[in-house]
Amino acid sequence: MSEFLRLLLGLHAAARRIDRDQALLGALGVGAIAYTHQIDSVQRMVTGTTCRWLLADEVGLGKTIQAIMVMRALAAQSPRQLNVALVVPDDLAGQWAEELLCRGHVVPIESGQEGSAVGNIVLRLARPSVLVAGTRLTGEKIDLLIVDEFAKLQAQVRRDLIAAARIVPNVIVLTATPALHLAATRRELMTLLEPEAYAVAQAENRDILTVLSEREATAIEKYGDQMHDAVKRRAVEDGYGLYRHLIRTARTDYPSALPRRNYQPVRLAPTDGDVGRAKTTRGYLEAARNSNLAIQRDLLLQVCGRSPVSLRERLSTLRRTSPALQAAWRQIDSCLREELGDAKLDALIDHLRGLFSRDRDARVVIVAEDNPTTDYLRDGIEKLADVKVAKKRRIVGAAEKLEVHVADLKEALDDFISGEAKVLVASDAAREGHNLQFADEIIFFALPWSPPDIQQWIGRIDRLGTKGRAANRRIAITPIVIEGSIEDQILAVLEGTGVFLKSEVFDESEWEAISIAIGAAADGSGGGNWTDAAREAKTLGEKYDAWLQATRLPPSPRTAIATRREAQFRNRPYAAPMAAIEGYPWNWYVMREIAIETTIKLAREEYLEVRSDRMGDQRFRTMWYKSRAGSEGFILPDLDSRSSWHRQAFIMRRSAIECPPRTHIVQSDEEKRRLHFFDHGCTLHDGAVEAFEKQTPTTDIQTEFVVEFPVGHPALQWADRRLLVATAEFDLRSAIRFDAEGMLGVADPRATKPEQDARTSAGRLALAQFQADRRWMIDLVPPEMLFSVLLEDGDGLVEADTATPALLDPFFERNCARQLGKRVLALSEHKLQIARTGVSNRLNKLGLDCLRQATGAVRREVGGRLFAAQADADHAINAARAEFAVALALDAKHEFNKAAQRGATLALNLAEAIWGGRKTRLEGLEDAMQIGVKLVNRRIFWVVPRAPSEQPS
Repeated sequence: MSEFLRLLLGLHAAARRIDRDQALLGALGVGAIAYTHQIDSVQRMVTGTTCRWLLADEVGLGKTIQAIMVMRALAAQSPRQLNVALVVPDDLAGQWAEELLCRGHVVPIESGQEGSAVGNIVLRLARPSVLVAGTRLTGEKIDLLIVDEFAKLQAQVRRDLIAAARIVPNVIVLTATPALHLAATRRELMTLLEPEAYAVAQAENRDILTVLSEREATAIEKYGDQMHDAVKRRAVEDGYGLYRHLIRTARTDYPSALPRRNYQPVRLAPTDGDVGRAKTTRGYLEAARNSNLAIQRDLLLQVCGRSPVSLRERLSTLRRTSPALQAAWRQIDSCLREELGDAKLDALIDHLRGLFSRDRDARVVIVAEDNPTTDYLRDGIEKLADVKVAKKRRIVGAAEKLEVHVADLKEALDDFISGEAKVLVASDAAREGHNLQFADEIIFFALPWSPPDIQQWIGRIDRLGTKGRAANRRIAITPIVIEGSIEDQILAVLEGTGVFLKSEVFDESEWEAISIAIGAAADGSGGGNWTDAAREAKTLGEKYDAWLQATRLPPSPRTAIATRREAQFRNRPYAAPMAAIEGYPWNWYVMREIAIETTIKLAREEYLEVRSDRMGDQRFRTMWYKSRAGSEGFILPDLDSRSSWHRQAFIMRRSAIECPPRTHIVQSDEEKRRLHFFDHGCTLHDGAVEAFEKQTPTTDIQTEFVVEFPVGHPALQWADRRLLVATAEFDLRSAIRFDAEGMLGVADPRATKPEQDARTSAGRLALAQFQADRRWMIDLVPPEMLFSVLLEDGDGLVEADTATPALLDPFFERNCARQLGKRVLALSEHKLQIARTGVSNRLNKLGLDCLRQATGAVRREVGGRLFAAQADADHAINAARAEFAVALALDAKHEFNKAAQRGATLALNLAEAIWGGRKTRLEGLEDAMQIGVKLVNRRIFWVVPRAPSEQPS
């Protein structure tokens, strides 16, 4: 590779390094499209004064992706290895593992397994089943704790998590249905998120909800006359509100982000077989009642409504202990033997035939609920509709480990995920733990009686993450029921709730009364009837916003703020100057993908062999060394140099990610290779960027490159003219510093254990606050890469910055510029001085412009930051005072009580010192930026563009 192309490669790599901080502190390196609400939420979480959040977005809005984005940002900004603990229900562990690998470039380490850092992250998966067995989380060793579906975990696990989380600096709790209208749920979640309020409650023997309510009241009394201003009100909500650590995005907030639903119920006249099965099943239940036989009546009725084979299998277990039961049993058996037809199966086959005649690529999920119905439908569809079917049966046998069940689910879905099977027939085992948003339709052949189950099933396909615009996507919801059947009555009740059409998601407690009413009406017991069930259905949603009644400072809407933030990212320039794509509006998200493609194209000129391939619909590329590995000192840490068999597969465009995303690909050699998403956090990407930048040749004011550009290249506007190119980096990150001893004082070697604990706790808090402030500052004023181009004009130089994008991209159509020569430019001392002065003045001016914008941004935002930090300090100091009061009441005659009092005194003093240090740091930030500003990594060289010497014939 010529030195000129190596120079360009190094500049692109440097720009990519700068881009990491500009891309929401590295969060946007995940392998997923970042939606508007996700950008706003992640920015709040990683730049807030503290990172402790309940992420309670509704089902399908990408909470997992947001948690991964937060993890990636914290890791990118951490000076050392980030230790992450992930606690998720066992049945969701498989889904999380896939998302982490596909999206977050990291593989979780199971408890008891050996593992090392991936990049600078060590992520350990703590399954609740393992925690219940006695494994404990050690809060001191955790930098980030992520908990999914906290409320569904065992009580002991929840208690252990609350205890560990008190000293973990960063905590993210995810749930779609937090049930915050229930005081018990609120209390538990606030204990997890508000350790200072919990400390006050413990010290004063009070309810944490009372403490938090009083906190709100005090803030309203103090700031009430200012809260007519929307900005001030939001600041008070975020600092003192009950839900200050809650992020709750509703599906209705962003209707265009999700697919549109098409509800198309199918109600059928019954066949003789349908009538017979229902009648004989009712007859058996009546005989059981008269015989005082205890039986789960609702389960038998559900089985009867699913399929003949399901009822046949259940029949073999029904008791025949009386003549009446024997007679009723024989009636069911006779009905099943006659095989008088299944209207639902006939309608399903007709529906599928019509669907696939219109769209051969359509994919359908069919809900069968149990194994006999799953097998029955698979066989019938493959035989009668001539389409391949994947099936997921319920695992029978509790002895198997849950992780084996999850792995079995993944294996069963492979054909459906790959598109080889167009239909998935599934039992209830697929209802949770897998995202099926690539499906076009969900058919309820068996209608679950549990409304939350229906909600979960629909949520499998109605979610973010599909290719293309979600607003243009439609999903069909098709329940098939027999007219007059129990399922028909249930469907009518559910239609009254609007669950099939509305996007709102309700928790199980809101469904409870409706579920009870459905069960009573179906059984006909206790006076229950369908009219009562329908009346109960109309109450759904009455508690939807009841959680807001618990606070006087409810969170203000954020849709407008989120929209502005997303636009700020979309409209910002890339780290290196790039030419806009003709005919398309500027889109930073797309341009940064084009930028890395250009970087790889440059690397192909000398260092890398990059080839295109595909597996099914998934297009990808592979890379290995172009020549002998290690030549010219070029080596990639993730690229094994032994042979091209060790090549790595990757994609660079989010639009290329299939739905669902693939973790691995298989090429013609039948080897399974991991599929990387080539962006920040991916070790292949990060190692390549670092290696590329190391190849940058040294240049100075007398280095000149003569470069032949392809015909039509925009750089030829300056053909045969000398251009002086200069670059530098503007970086203010050193303006914010952490001085533990300056803030907390020197540790006393004679300190008691309580004093040592107080100092350790204070040091941990002070460091977490500093890191939060540093992330806030870097996101507000990230590093910038400065570029200047000066055009030689007689004895002087004139600005020609418009040439920068052309010079940085040597490609035009399929041709690349080539270096004709490099020389030491012989200029008079006078001309050299003019060049040095011109470059210095231009870079300094660009730097001063950046500094002016940066200080202006800090000046505008630091007041709000101080207010939020003051709120955190108030809470921490109040907690320290409450614990100090408890210690002060101890009998000082005992030495251990004296030690406790000294520890509490020190803790209070340090809490006040931490706030004083933080306040000084934030108030002095603008001055520190003025003093600490510097331009680093300056590079300078001349370029003389030349047209090709021979035009192509």
